[in-house]
Amino acid sequence: MSDTTRQEEKVALASPAGQSGSGAKGKSSTGGKNRTRNLIAGALAVVVVLGVALGVGLGVGLKKHHHDSTPALAPGNTSDITAVVSRAALLGDLDRWQGSKRNFSISSTPTTRTFNWTIDQALSSPGALTKPVITINGLSPGPVLEANLGDRVIVHVYNNMTNETAIHWHALKQNGTNYYDGTYSITQCGVPPKGSFTYNFTVQDVGTTWYHAHKAAQYTDGLFGPIIFHAPNETAAQHKYDDEYTFILNDQYNTVSTALEWRFTATGTGIDGQPGDEPSPDGGMINGVSQSRCAYIPASDLVIAERRRGLGLQRDLGMQRKVSQRKRSDTTGTLYPETNHCGDLTTDYYNVTLEANSTYRIRLINAGTFTTTVFSIDGHNLTVVEADGVSIEPFVAQSVELAVAQRYSVLVTLDQKPGAYWIRNVLGTDQLRYTGPQFNETTLGVLRYAGVDTATLPADTPAPDGVQFGTMTPFVPADKVDAPQPTVQQNVAFNMQYTADNKHYMFFNQTSWTPLPPGQMALSAINASTAANATYIAANIGDQLNYINPSYGVFDLVVNSQDDGSHPFHMHGHTFFVMSQGTGHFYGDSSSFNTTNPMRRDTIFIPSYGHVVLRMIMDNPGIWAFHCHITWHMEIGLLLTLTNLPSEIAKFTLPDDLLANCKVNAQNGW
Repeated sequence: MSDTTRQEEKVALASPAGQSGSGAKGKSSTGGKNRTRNLIAGALAVVVVLGVALGVGLGVGLKKHHHDSTPALAPGNTSDITAVVSRAALLGDLDRWQGSKRNFSISSTPTTRTFNWTIDQALSSPGALTKPVITINGLSPGPVLEANLGDRVIVHVYNNMTNETAIHWHALKQNGTNYYDGTYSITQCGVPPKGSFTYNFTVQDVGTTWYHAHKAAQYTDGLFGPIIFHAPNETAAQHKYDDEYTFILNDQYNTVSTALEWRFTATGTGIDGQPGDEPSPDGGMINGVSQSRCAYIPASDLVIAERRRGLGLQRDLGMQRKVSQRKRSDTTGTLYPETNHCGDLTTDYYNVTLEANSTYRIRLINAGTFTTTVFSIDGHNLTVVEADGVSIEPFVAQSVELAVAQRYSVLVTLDQKPGAYWIRNVLGTDQLRYTGPQFNETTLGVLRYAGVDTATLPADTPAPDGVQFGTMTPFVPADKVDAPQPTVQQNVAFNMQYTADNKHYMFFNQTSWTPLPPGQMALSAINASTAANATYIAANIGDQLNYINPSYGVFDLVVNSQDDGSHPFHMHGHTFFVMSQGTGHFYGDSSSFNTTNPMRRDTIFIPSYGHVVLRMIMDNPGIWAFHCHITWHMEIGLLLTLTNLPSEIAKFTLPDDLLANCKVNAQNGW
């Protein structure tokens, strides 16, 4: 971002706490998969304070944005990547995906587990062409991180890349170790090139989750892997099954992420000539195997005038206004050596052979960048028993839809005629603005019953069309926990806007996140001398919307979408109660919701122009990010923070290597 701040267009709206409101960017379908976007306006909700146990959020209405002193994004240069890794080496030992072959012992006796990881870049071919990938110990997806509840996990990370990085342990509570949450610029400075950092935390969670880079769009290039945490008394594990297997599903981009991000954020235009349109994937993956054939960025020599706001919706909201037409910049001839071409390498199916008449716990992880995915196995029912680490009442379906960053466990019994059956990862295409040549919507794997010839392929049959367990399915936790009454309710709305300097960002209320300058992190703003100074914290923690909760309480976050796309949101450091999720906006008193055993999770799907109401217990000290898990949206600002118990944060002893890395990054301008 230039030295201008993210100042939204001057449009007055009814807003809380004296805020001027903000318009929202929307998308309206014109048929097919290419849709134009309209700007809309929406009224922000009035903040409802239900008690004083928690402080009100600071940052609301302050319009505070740091000047971005980080280097400008470049189109993406992979010429310095010389290592070439074969597909077989990239995928590694496939036995790691099957529980029995890992020989892991589930125990209630804690132990210490140490991992040594080297992060590097290489050229490889998960699909039909060679592309840049980020690896851990030469693998993508990375190694399985497996432990028992109560274990001490130590991960020594060495960064062999030319860029800094950070690893987030998705859905881990990190109570007492917020500085190991791995959120770049918030809880840590990046691990510098040729530098190292040690994550050291106690397992406080059970179930299926994953780790991934939390710096720029690095996990789009392959820096992610599975986490499996066990406990002998996990309710989902009490179902009878013979073995377990893990599938990481994701959308696949064959263009290096820095090039995609550069074009996506180009001043005045978008990746396809329309501001705000997200980069579309080239296909999908199952455990690192892809059938995608092309790398594609649309040629864009368009100069598109800004769309007018959707007056129909404004009339519904009692508002009438017009927006002046503005020209957009030109990206004619912007091409990259690693994109806009297709490959002719032979592609593979992911293959797995399992035992007939056995039941498997299949762990599913959507490690995607942008799209939902629908998982199914032809001819086999899926009984869902876990969602985001929460055991749930069994639900039988023929397919399971996962939003980005969500996880499920399903039970599958191999009770069909011995043979070969398609495993499917079907990408959601409803949000794609364009598709490239030979776009691979469905990625296939093959499940074979033991004894079936490995050359046997499944019959060419349509995908299952029965009951789908999806992002809006009502879940019932198997372990009953009632929600407490809230002490504070805060209302936020999010949207996308053009700014005064002709750029586009996403906003919570009037604030849009951008990383702090090199060598700085939000967590360092709080110490013994500043912990009681809410004004100082608000001014130094970053330019995102931030709520400071000085004491224990129960926090309700009402999130209303003013965007026509669907968004998966993740809350760091907390498993929240889902008090409401649905279409339309919520502007009421959240204390009126039913508190009997609501669903609990850490990643939630907000539908187009919809809402969620999330209830969290503020007992975990730290600075915790809440953000859209569509990478492109977080990169343009869709992130806020909760700062919980600053007096307890002040007692943290920050690791020496964390502080040393901040110093190195500040000196080098990383």
